Amino acid sequence: MPPRLRPGQTLLLASLVFGLFFGAGNLIFPAGLGRDAGTAVTPATLGFLVTAVGLPVLGIVASAVTGARSVREMTAPVSRRFAVAFTCLLYLTIGPLFAIPRTATVSYEIGVAPLAGDGGLRLLGFTAAFFAVAAVAAFRPGRLMEWV
Repeated sequence: MPPRLRPGQTLLLASLVFGLFFGAGNLIFPAGLGRDAGTAVTPATLGFLVTAVGLPVLGIVASAVTGARSVREMTAPVSRRFAVAFTCLLYLTIGPLFAIPRTATVSYEIGVAPLAGDGGLRLLGFTAAFFAVAAVAAFRPGRLMEWV
């Protein structure tokens, strides 16, 4: 039997599970989905529940059932090549391909577009400046508190 979790570990695990089920999009998206669904509220709600609740539950169950310590270990029974390819694709999807660019586009849409208007070149310039500032802050983390 695995050891009992300490209160701090329980809080950390609960925060992780909460984050899986309640990302930032789950605060904003349901209201917009309900508005846009019109008379198709039932299929829209079911689709949202399957993707926003069902898939994270399946991920937790798969992780618990396999007992694997990593994605690569979880996918290794398929084949070594698949395990490496899937793990790389998963990490690229989570970070550089979707999440990281989204930080700039959401900041632009919320902070700049209402004032300056939409535009491809404006977004490109903002994105370049946004990531330049982020890079400077990342390369000098000790000075961040001085700048803020």
